[in-house]
Amino acid sequence: MNALYHRLNQPLDIAALAVFRMLFGALMFAGTLRFMACGWIEQLYVAPDFHFKYWGFAWVQVPGEAGLYLLYSGIAATAAMVALGAFYRVAIIGFWCLFTYAELMDVTYYLNHYYFVSLLALILCFLSPHRAWSVDAWRRPGLARDTLPAWQTWWLRFQVGLLYFYAGLAKAEPDWLLHAQPLNIWLPPLSGMPLLGPLLAEPWVHYAFSWFAFAFDTTIIAFLLWRVTRPYAFAVVLVFHLFTHLFFQIGLFPFIMVFAVLVFFEPDWPRRWMAFFRRLLPASITRLVSGPSPASGRGGQRGGWRPASAAFALAVAGFCLVQFLLPLRHWAYPGTVLWHEQGMRFSWRVMLREKSGSLNYRVVTDAGRTVLVPPHEYLTELQYREMAGQPDLVLQLAHHIRNDFNRRGHGPVEVYADSLVSLNGRPLKPMIDPQANLAAVEPGLADAGWITDAPSGPPTLHRRLQLTAAR
Repeated sequence: MNALYHRLNQPLDIAALAVFRMLFGALMFAGTLRFMACGWIEQLYVAPDFHFKYWGFAWVQVPGEAGLYLLYSGIAATAAMVALGAFYRVAIIGFWCLFTYAELMDVTYYLNHYYFVSLLALILCFLSPHRAWSVDAWRRPGLARDTLPAWQTWWLRFQVGLLYFYAGLAKAEPDWLLHAQPLNIWLPPLSGMPLLGPLLAEPWVHYAFSWFAFAFDTTIIAFLLWRVTRPYAFAVVLVFHLFTHLFFQIGLFPFIMVFAVLVFFEPDWPRRWMAFFRRLLPASITRLVSGPSPASGRGGQRGGWRPASAAFALAVAGFCLVQFLLPLRHWAYPGTVLWHEQGMRFSWRVMLREKSGSLNYRVVTDAGRTVLVPPHEYLTELQYREMAGQPDLVLQLAHHIRNDFNRRGHGPVEVYADSLVSLNGRPLKPMIDPQANLAAVEPGLADAGWITDAPSGPPTLHRRLQLTAAR
């Protein structure tokens, strides 16, 4: 056990984690300003009258417009402080709390990369990348270190590697590999792009991209861990995420992943790059950014396990175990997770399904009268598009409609859903049992028997459209 302790606490150059801190904070700062400047606060949180909640987090409320701007200003300010390393511990804890609260306000807008950002911020709460190249190290020279224990780097590597591992594992299924879905649906509309556009209408390109993405996700971490292949793997990372940025509207995700894989490089890579460019910089700037020499060896830890260090190590191991097991929970439910979506979130099943269709509710009042209720009476168009294919959100809105009708004196009411959904281009099929009274269904983790079985048979392959002029 002492050998494990010394391996985990082996001093590694702090430079890589210090740069990661700066890049992470700067990206979150820029992304938050972009979020506010694009008017997404009004579109996503002010305009809707109803907000969908994560199970167990109904207590997270959306503040008023002024409160929302204060919330996101706080996120931007703490992100900037993280980048600068100013009052780092307070800043990163504040950023995690504010950012996570913002993401919990409405489950409609769940994205894997927002979840990833929240996890990275939580991990950074326990790391010390502010001990070099930071305002804190400048204010308090005694805080400065040129090394950090190895476990800090490996914890980040584990979280980044886990995302890629499960993203690749999730693609090992027929729709993705055998039918090139949903890329076969998403790429043809992009055929008007310059240069690559005409190729995006070809089915063989959809298959090639599907298999490349599968191979990329399942192998990239192994190539990044091997020093010989690491530079080439990073080049592939850049190309892969360049295409995802060009083809899909997924915000900051490509940039987050490019910055995240930098933790797989040797911990001293920033110093070596600075040495390479040193001849191009004035000597005064070189001395400012170089920081303390790694040869001094400060920051190493001696000794063995103590109660506090052992308890912390067990807590980190528990966190990692939960992160490893959480994406597997969908196996506890019968059927296809892309259809019933129980265990879909927080499992790194990235861009695997395209759902479209229609949804309407039937409300039966206490007087026996049936009222047809379209979701648009309660939702914005964006909310409707996002929720129509997610059964737990269909149930949430059904409960909201029930409560609304009961409050107006029409209850107790029964609520039924007429939901027709296409999964990855298959024919439309009811997703919700039309005979299930959703007003009486309680949300939870149990198997949802009110969700129908997934459609059988393969999806339709959309072949290239051939247009010929009439004679």
